Amino acid sequence: MGNSWSFLVSSLTGLIGLSLGVIMTYRISDRGKRFEGVMLAFTAGLMLAIVSFELLPKAFEIGGLKIGLIGIGIGIMFVIVLEDYLDKSKKIQKDTDNRYIKSAILLSIAFMIHNIPEGIAIGSMIGISDREGLRFAFAILVHNIPEGMIIAMPLIKSKVRMVYILLIVSFISLSMGIGAIIGLTLSQVSPECISISLGIAGGIMLYVTTGEIIVKSMNQWKGRSITISIILGMMLGVLLSHN
Repeated sequence: MGNSWSFLVSSLTGLIGLSLGVIMTYRISDRGKRFEGVMLAFTAGLMLAIVSFELLPKAFEIGGLKIGLIGIGIGIMFVIVLEDYLDKSKKIQKDTDNRYIKSAILLSIAFMIHNIPEGIAIGSMIGISDREGLRFAFAILVHNIPEGMIIAMPLIKSKVRMVYILLIVSFISLSMGIGAIIGLTLSQVSPECISISLGIAGGIMLYVTTGEIIVKSMNQWKGRSITISIILGMMLGVLLSHN
């Protein structure tokens, strides 16, 4: 029952948190270019904070600076290769709004990788105590709400239907469940593997945030509100990373 319980708790943690973020974003979307630009800027700031104050520090702490930097490099190279493929994909260009679908795919992959170490942590805590595991899972659930907003924004702008967005979120949540099984069944997980996975997720998010989301937010609206939104997003990310 241990593996099944750990998988269920972790998967539901990801699914509920991400889904709440998606629903919140869906309810406030389509309110004009200024609002869209502000929301994109806010999610960009939030993502920069998550990467800078949570993902990368953990990667460096667990596996060292060198291993973490290698992971970042792998993540960036992965994005470049996938980006070139998506730019050449006629099907994607035909079926969706290609301005945002590329960001949505890259972010979904990044969060899938990012959720595996979170699942490992939940599974490890459940292995110690169900009560401690559930308490930690709730904290991760709250943390996943803004991550759901980050994933949802480009998908909604790509005209992806709500049911498909929730299916994507469900698929991403499975990676957390898989990570939980790993954390519960393995007595010792290689620090280097965790560090590289965190670095890869961080590299993908950094590339997408600086090269895609911030640029799109400024193209949607020119003004001080974009800068302020990025700062506010980073402040929220800092608060979440230190709770």
